[in-house]
Formats: sequence, C-alpha cells, structure tokens
Amino acid sequence: MGYIDKLRDSLSLRGNIPWLVGSGLVEGTVWQMHELVWQPYIISLGGSMATIGGMRSLWTLVTNGLQFVTGEFCDSWGRKTVITGYYLASIAGLLISVYARDWRWLVPAIVLYSLADSLGEPSFYPIFAESVDANKIGLSISLLSLTWFLPGLYGKLFAGYIGDNVGLVNVLRIVLAGEVVATLVFLFGVEETLKERRPMDWAAIKRNIVGIIKPRGDLRDVYLLSILDRFSWAMNRGILVAMLYESLGLSLLQIGVLFTVATATTTLALIPIGNLVDRYGSPVFLRASVILSIASFAGYALFRSFPVLIGLQVFRGLAMGLWDPSYNSFIAKAVPEGERGSLYGSINGLRGLIVFPAPLIGAYLFEGFGIRGTFAASIAVSSLALVIALRIRNR
Repeated sequence: MGYIDKLRDSLSLRGNIPWLVGSGLVEGTVWQMHELVWQPYIISLGGSMATIGGMRSLWTLVTNGLQFVTGEFCDSWGRKTVITGYYLASIAGLLISVYARDWRWLVPAIVLYSLADSLGEPSFYPIFAESVDANKIGLSISLLSLTWFLPGLYGKLFAGYIGDNVGLVNVLRIVLAGEVVATLVFLFGVEETLKERRPMDWAAIKRNIVGIIKPRGDLRDVYLLSILDRFSWAMNRGILVAMLYESLGLSLLQIGVLFTVATATTTLALIPIGNLVDRYGSPVFLRASVILSIASFAGYALFRSFPVLIGLQVFRGLAMGLWDPSYNSFIAKAVPEGERGSLYGSINGLRGLIVFPAPLIGAYLFEGFGIRGTFAASIAVSSLALVIALRIRNR
C-alpha cells in the first residue's frame, strides 16, 4: 500500500482529482468520438465546407465572447455550479444533434455547445489547479489535459469504425449517453474549490470588455501569443477532418488513426512536461510548441502520403502536449486564486472575438487553393506567434 500511496501523492490523486479525472476521461472519450464524426455529419445533412467553417466560426465567437461574463460567474457562483451548467448545455445540444434531419437543425445545437464551452473553459482549469498544492499546479493542468488526450488513444478509432459501419448518428447517440454518465460522476463526486465566493462584480465584467481595447499591460504579450497561436490552428483544425475526408479521400478509420498518433504523442508528453514546467517555467516550452506547429503545418502543405502523414502527427501531438501545461500554468500563476476565472474569461473572450473568422477563412482558402492554401496561411500566422513567444519571460 505504501507504493500506491506514493503514486497517488506524486500524481496528486487525492480529494477532487480522482473524480475530476474519472468524469473527464468518460467525457473525453465521447467528445473525441464527436470530433471525428461531426464534420462528416454536417456534410451528410447537406452542408458544405463553407457550412462547416461557418459553424466552427459561430462556435468560436459565441464560446469566447460569452467568457467576458462566464469567467466572472466562475469566481462568483463557484466552479462546480458553473461546470454543472456546462454539462446541462452540452446534453441539450447533443439531443438536438441526434434528432437533426437537416444541417440547419445543427445551428441551435452549435449555440448550446458554445454556451457549454463558455461555462467550462474558465472553470475547469481553476477547479483542477485549486484541487492540488500550489507547487503542483503544472501537474494538475497536465492531468486535465490528459483527460482529453488519453481517450484520443482509442476514442477516434472507435468512432471511425462505428461511423464507417453503422452510421454517424449512432456515434452521436453514444456521445450523448457518455455525457450523461460524466455529469453524474461530477455531480456526486466533486466538491467546490473556491474558498471565498463573492458577489457578482459587474465592474469586473466591464473591465474584461474594456480589455478588448486595452489588455492588462503586464500580460499583453501573452494575450497576443494566445490569439496568434489559436488563429493559426483554428484555420485548419476546425475543418481538418473534412479536408482529409474530401480532399485526400481517407476513410473515417484512417483519419482516426492519424488523430490517434497525435494524441498518443501528446499523452506521453503531458505528465513529464507538466513537471518540467513546474521546474523550469513556461516560456521555453511555449516557444518549442510554436516551432513544432510550424513544422507540422508545413508537412501537411507538402506531403500526401499516408505514412508521411502519420509521421507528421508526432510533431502535431508534441506541439499540443507542450502548449497546454505551459500556457495554462503561466496564466494560473499570473494572478491570485480569486481572479483566475476572470483572467481566463478575459483572455478567451478577446481571443474568440478575433479568432472566430479563422475556420471560415480556412474553408474559403481550401475551396480556392486546396489544402496547401489553408496550411500556408497557418504557417504565416504561427511565424508571427513565434516572434511573440521569444519575448515571453518567466514570472
């Protein structure tokens, strides 16, 4: 038992963390499945590549725009209350998606997914960070990331097999059932972590909105880096499955294999990277992430061979594995506990208002210039992100 206790302590598997990880793994599994089939599902209901890009842009705009307010909800109402709203909105969106008969039915589902994400994004990072000791925040963020990337080792393969053989809508039915299970685990297992709730600070919401014009001066480079990095990824990630499906003629199972390789790489990197971030700080890992992003985008622009695409997924996966713990640890340490939700909401809100056209831009570039056009634009934006990353310093 001594070894088990040491393992639990080293991975912070105490208190809320086992329940958060358990719920997150269930949810991560089904949303990995959702990510693979969602774009082909839109096409199956009569949508086009521009439809997919437009829906992704709407999702981004609503999700991040609402975080000017939902980040403050997180600091006022408590993490658990806001995350409960996240789960309920997700379930409602999935119900609409399962019964949709035309792509237009998916528009209200997108709004509900967006509402869910606007509640979840500023809440999950603080509840994980506040469930561990201060010297293990980087590790806790890695565990949160792991709940998404670990299910990627099997979720997309499973979804690809089911989607190819028994239909896309059946995958969405499984996603709905899994989301209900994840909600119940969270509700009955997780305790609130915000020690002192405070009344709604409407002035803080106003400050968040004013932050569009004038972000916090000491974090201006972080705002800009986050925006540029997300924009470069959003131009291709929001339509990637459809590009591979339509342009290269890959099956869902083949696309699932590609995504699984990237996820396996990310999963293997997350825990050691989280510990390294706690030891050496975030900036060096942020820079490495951007460089690897550029390398993977260039590979997609140049190569078409399936084996080569598999190799490129290692670069893509490592870029994601470096970014999540380094970026979120940097933000978590930048402000006191009671301001973390507001800061996440402010950055995400500003980022969303700027980044939201990216998937639609990527879709139009694909329709005009093919897959090379989309990834060439991503490379250009990532190169600007690298310039900013070189200016970031440890706090």
